[in-house]
Amino acid sequence: MPTRLIIMRHAKSSWKDDSLSDHGRPLNSRGKRDAPRIEAELIQRDWMPDIVYVSSSKRTQETLEFMRKIRLDAEVYSQEELYHATISTLYQYVDEVKEHKTTMILSHNPGTEIIVNHLSGRYEVMPTAAVALFEKQNDEWNLIDVLRPKKLQNKG
Repeated sequence: MPTRLIIMRHAKSSWKDDSLSDHGRPLNSRGKRDAPRIEAELIQRDWMPDIVYVSSSKRTQETLEFMRKIRLDAEVYSQEELYHATISTLYQYVDEVKEHKTTMILSHNPGTEIIVNHLSGRYEVMPTAAVALFEKQNDEWNLIDVLRPKKLQNKG
């Protein structure tokens, strides 16, 4: 099995309740639709993670909650430091990816977009619920694809 990395930005969150802290914002209805859509595509492509590192924020936790098979099948680690993580923090997680495993990092922008761009060497937009799929080849991370919910919705 190849060594693979999935970097995911949380699904779309709600701004309705302005009494909530940023950390406490839940998903909105679109986010609740997009997370399972992304999970279905990961399953179809045989990209199920063995390990998930997820930010402690409500919207990232709910994103994972709506990806039920991943949540049940993977080792899940909720990490406070992934909430608005710096590029150096994200690289610490990338450096810990285990050989012959698929690891998911579920976090926030701008960090997800920055780390995807650093690893791929090109500019990729990471809207909510987007996932970037990387495979390690000759000690280099190669971007295989970026999945975006709107494109999957148009697909079928």
